[in-house]
Parts: sequence; structure tokens; C-alpha cells
Amino acid sequence: MEAASTTRSTPSPLSSLASGMEATLSQNARMVAAHVEASLPDADTLLASLPAGALQGSPDNYTRHLVYADPYERFSVMVLVWRPGQHSPVHGHRTWCAYRVLRGTLSERHYRWNPDNRTAIQTGAVTREAGDTFSVPAGLQHIHALGNGSNAVAVSLHIYGVDQDRIATGVNLLVDTIVS
Repeated sequence: MEAASTTRSTPSPLSSLASGMEATLSQNARMVAAHVEASLPDADTLLASLPAGALQGSPDNYTRHLVYADPYERFSVMVLVWRPGQHSPVHGHRTWCAYRVLRGTLSERHYRWNPDNRTAIQTGAVTREAGDTFSVPAGLQHIHALGNGSNAVAVSLHIYGVDQDRIATGVNLLVDTIVS
């Protein structure tokens, strides 16, 4: 009787490196969110420091206001103003992001990426209240859309791992969705 041969698949060094990098980058995003939460206990003082009219937003779309640019070009801090009914497109991120709701309520829809057909499908939704802080690693493992479904203006603080000159092109990774 012959012994059955067993083939054990050993992960390649690159797949081990990749999974370790994914865990490290996700942990970094969570650390940034924890720092935001610890460093900004008083949203009202921050909101009062914004330029006059900044909290009015725009009737056309949510607005972004640069409030801090790291002099070493490692990150940028933005305040986003969401009028009622305004939403972001469905997107992943080209860089890490952490955000905190400063005023009002935001809805966040979550999506799962399907690499086979290169689309995302909605998997859930949560409500983010003033004080809630969340982080998102770079890539397509966390695809979401934020929006204001309330009747009042909402304001959020976002920190992106890009220089201020790359905010427009270096943050959102827009994706196609499948409606179920």
C-alpha cells in the first residue's frame, strides 16, 4: 500500500510580505484615528477658528477647506461641510484617511470589492454622530460613501496621507457599483 502524498502549500515570501504590509498599514490608519480622537476633544474651538462663511458650504456639493498642511508634505487636514442631501461618490482611497464628525450626523455606506468584475456591492451602512472617529486604510478593502441625509449641515474633519497639492487626485479611488 502506497502512502498518500500530501502537498503542503507554503506561502511565498512575497505573499507573506504583502499580508504583513496590509496588517501594518491598517494598524497605522487605526493609530491615526486614535490620535485624532485624543487630540481633538473640543470640536467647537476648532470650528470657531475657521474662516467666516466656511461652515455655510456650497449648494452644489460638499466643500473641503484645507486647515493644515504638513510642512514635510506627509499629510493634509481638511474640514468638509455637508449640506443636507450632499454625498460623496462611492470610493476607496489611494492613501490612508482618518475622519471625525465634528457637527451633525453623516451616513456611511460600506461596499465590498469584487476583483473579478471590478465592481463594488453595498454590504451595509452606519450612522456617524458628532464625536465619532474612524480610519480607512489605502486600497479597496474599505470602500465607502459618506453623506448627509439629515436636515441640518454636518461638518467633518479628514486627515489624508497626501500633500495639499495632491488632495484632488491623490485621495479618492472612485469605483463602479452594482445595485442589488
